[in-house]
Amino acid sequence: MGRFTLDVLLEGDPASGWVARSPAVGVWSEIPAPGSALDQTGAGVLTQAGRRYRLRLPADAVGFVCEAPTDARKSIDVEWGQELFRVAALTDESATRAWRDPEVEAEKTPTDVLVAPTDGVFYARPSPGAPAFVSPGDTLTTGQPVGLIEVMKTFNHVPFAGPGVPASAVTGEILVADGEEVRAGDAILRYEPA
Repeated sequence: MGRFTLDVLLEGDPASGWVARSPAVGVWSEIPAPGSALDQTGAGVLTQAGRRYRLRLPADAVGFVCEAPTDARKSIDVEWGQELFRVAALTDESATRAWRDPEVEAEKTPTDVLVAPTDGVFYARPSPGAPAFVSPGDTLTTGQPVGLIEVMKTFNHVPFAGPGVPASAVTGEILVADGEEVRAGDAILRYEPA
């Protein structure tokens, strides 16, 4: 599935910070956590009729998320113009340069997440009473099943795969409970490259 981009609606200025608003109706996921630093990317994903749009900020809106929903693993139904989050501007020019410096960028250790490929009910094990597909600390390899998603009584494996997913990794926290409903783009588990 191809990725498209949409610019968030932005109000405010560098002195007071910005309010980021939804550019369309849809389901917002991959929500930035409060305190996370943002540049042009990282404003989440907006899904409309099965098409995912990467949300982005204008180039001059570099800052830190100061107010956002606290549960970044969930998806939220949003309307056009609805407030998504607030961004506090970087006021120190050296901090802004450091944020955009590739060497500083490489030092950051973001937590990676595997997301649900479709809406449905997530199951962490192949059958009741069976061991879970993966547990924290397990090694993951490309294509390995990490769970099942049930859609209309059909069970589909959720593989460890997708854009940006490494060939191998170590399972971190499992973010979805067994039997919990998920939407496409919801975070299922955290992982760290091996």
